[in-house]
Amino acid sequence: MLTTEVRFICPCDRREILTAEQASQDTCPQCDRAFEADLHARPKAEALFVREAPETRDVRWVLALHGMNTKGAWQEAFNWLLSRIFKRSVPVAIYKYGVVRPGAVLKFRQRALMRVLNARIRHLSGETERSGFGGVPDVIAHSFGTWLLGHALQADPDLRVGRVILAGCILRPDFDWSALIPKQVEAVLCHTATKDLWARIAHYIIPDSGPSGILGFNDRSSVVHAVLHAGHHSDFFGENTMPDLFENVWRPFLKAPSGSPLLSGDGQPGPGWKQVLWPLRATVLRIALLVAVLAAIMAAVAAFSLGTAELWRLVFG
Repeated sequence: MLTTEVRFICPCDRREILTAEQASQDTCPQCDRAFEADLHARPKAEALFVREAPETRDVRWVLALHGMNTKGAWQEAFNWLLSRIFKRSVPVAIYKYGVVRPGAVLKFRQRALMRVLNARIRHLSGETERSGFGGVPDVIAHSFGTWLLGHALQADPDLRVGRVILAGCILRPDFDWSALIPKQVEAVLCHTATKDLWARIAHYIIPDSGPSGILGFNDRSSVVHAVLHAGHHSDFFGENTMPDLFENVWRPFLKAPSGSPLLSGDGQPGPGWKQVLWPLRATVLRIALLVAVLAAIMAAVAAFSLGTAELWRLVFG
C-alpha cells in the first residue's frame, strides 16, 4: 500500500528534517538558528511517498553442496546468478568434496565425509562472522550433498544453518526435520522432480537414504515443497531452468520475512513413504561390493605371491 507523509526541511545548508511542530517554531531545534532572522526563510514542506510492505529477510551468505560423481559445475553458475539477481555481493561458499563413487555406499566413508563437511561449515561460519556477514549460512544442496547436510545436522546438535534448499534430495522421506527446525535449521524447501530416477533408486544403493527427491518428505508441516514437473535429477541447474526457478521459487523462499507463510508444492504426491524390506535397503549391494573388493585384494596378493615365487625360481633356481 502506498501512503503519503509530509516532512519539513530546514532552509539551512544542512537541510535538517523537521516535524510539523518543530517547523512551526521560530528557531530550528537541529541547527539552532532562527528561521526568519538568520536563515530568512521558513521550513519547506515536502511530500514523501511511502510503500508499506513487510521487511524482507536478508540473505547474508550461501553454501552450495554438489552431488556424487560430479564436480558440481552448477555451483559456479549459481554463484554468478545470485550476484546478478541480488545486484550486490552475496558470498557463496562452493564446497567440493570430490567425486564420490564407492564411498557413498560405505558407512565409514559416509561418516568421514560428514565430519569434513561439519568442520568446513564451522570454519566458514567463523570467518563470515568475523567479516560481518553473519555466521549462519543459507544452503542449497543437491543429491548426495543433501544426504551429507541432513546427517551432519543430526550428528551435531550445535551445528546451525539458515534456510535450506534441497534439490534431487536422497534423504529418507521420513527424515525427522521437526527435530531440527527451528533449533538448528530456520526452514527447509524440498524441490522435487517428477522424473528423478536417481532419487527413486537411492534407497537401494546408498545406506539410510530414500526418494524424497521425487516423493518429498512425509512431514508436510515442517518442510515446504515445490515440484519441477517432468524434471530429472539435475534439471534444476540447466542454463534455461535455474534462473526461472531461482526467481520464482528459491528467491521468494530465501527472502520471505521470518514467520510469514511460505510457498507449498502443487501436485506433490501424498506423504506416507515406508522403507523397503531390510535385504533391499542398500544391503545386498554393499555386501557384494565388499566381497568384490576383498576378492580383488586376494587376487592381487595371490598374483604377487606367485609372481614372486616364479621370479625367485628363475633367478636362484
